[in-house]
Amino acid sequence: MEIHFQKNEQLKDNEINVTVTAKERSPKVDALLAHLKSYESLPPTIIPIKSEDHVVLLKPQDIILIDVTGNNLLIYAKQTVINSKGRLYALVAKLNNPNFVQISKHAVINLDHLLSLEDSFAGGMTAFLTGDLKTSVSRKYLGLLEQRLGL
Repeated sequence: MEIHFQKNEQLKDNEINVTVTAKERSPKVDALLAHLKSYESLPPTIIPIKSEDHVVLLKPQDIILIDVTGNNLLIYAKQTVINSKGRLYALVAKLNNPNFVQISKHAVINLDHLLSLEDSFAGGMTAFLTGDLKTSVSRKYLGLLEQRLGL
């Protein structure tokens, strides 16, 4: 990755214009764009999660795994599992936290709860998480996860 600075005197004071250039859009590009969008906003300290009959207030650091099952989101936290409606991408955007990494079409993990990775079938991996949880990491998302882990 190359990073360049270019002075532009036509911009207003405190105005910054960022352009990301790549051969094609990829998960790596999407992650960079998401990081840039969240640059000035602080991650929330509490996330309200609506279940069938109440709203649970969770600290993002307590969330271990978010998994899509049918039309439901299953949010695995330290002390509980919450069944909620909604879209995975919307919850990840609400979290606004770089520790949450998508590892498959249906799952996002909190890197703070990742214990280990093991090879699995078809070139993917299995992620072992706190709370005796495990989930599959698909090949499509493996590169992004390895990048975030510095591998």
